[in-house]
Amino acid sequence: MIDWALIPVKSFDVGKSRLRKVFTLQELVLLNISLFQSTFLKVKDSGQFAHILVVSRDDDALAWTKANHGESLHEEGEETLNSALAQGLEWIASQGAGSVLILPTDIPLLTVDDLFSLCAYQPEDPGMLIVPDHTQLGTNALLLTRPDLLKPQFGANSFQAHCQQAERAHIHQTIYLNKHIQQDIDTPDDLALIQQSYLFKSPIAS
Repeated sequence: MIDWALIPVKSFDVGKSRLRKVFTLQELVLLNISLFQSTFLKVKDSGQFAHILVVSRDDDALAWTKANHGESLHEEGEETLNSALAQGLEWIASQGAGSVLILPTDIPLLTVDDLFSLCAYQPEDPGMLIVPDHTQLGTNALLLTRPDLLKPQFGANSFQAHCQQAERAHIHQTIYLNKHIQQDIDTPDDLALIQQSYLFKSPIAS
C-alpha cells in the first residue's frame, strides 16, 4: 500500500485552458469537475492508498474532498502546478512522511486496475517510479518513496528533468509504461485521439 495519493487541482474555471478552442467556459468547468471527481474516486476505490490529499485553491474542490473523506490543503501563493505540489509534499512530510503518488486529474482513461498495476511496481527506498505521457516528454504520474526525494518539475520535458534529478541524487528509477495513464488530455489533439481510439465505437460490428 502507498501512504499518500497527492492530487493537485486547479480552479475549475482555470484548468485545461488550452481546450477553450473546443469547449465553452461552462463546459470546461464541468469537464474539470468531472475529471477531478472521477480521478479521486478511482484512487479511493482502488484501496491502495492510506490517505488522499487534494491541493487546490478552489473552495468547491476542497469541500467535495472533505465530504468524501479526503484530506484537503488550500493552495497559497502563485497558482502553478509545481508550487501546489511542493506545498502538498511539504505538508505530507509534516504529517510523518511516507510514500507519495502524484497523480494529475487529466488522465480520463485511468482505471482502478491501472492503479493496482502501478502500485505493484513500488520501488525500494529511496526510489522513484515515473509514468511519462504518450509523447514520453511530460510526466503523467510520479511515485516517490519519500516526499522530500525530488523537487517537482512538471511541465515541458518534465520526464527527462525528473529522471536526471533522480540520477543526480542516486535514487532508484522505475519507468512504468501504461497506455491509459500515458494518455492525458491537454490539447484538442489529445481530446481527438482519445475520442477516436477509445470513446467512439463503430455502430457496425466487425
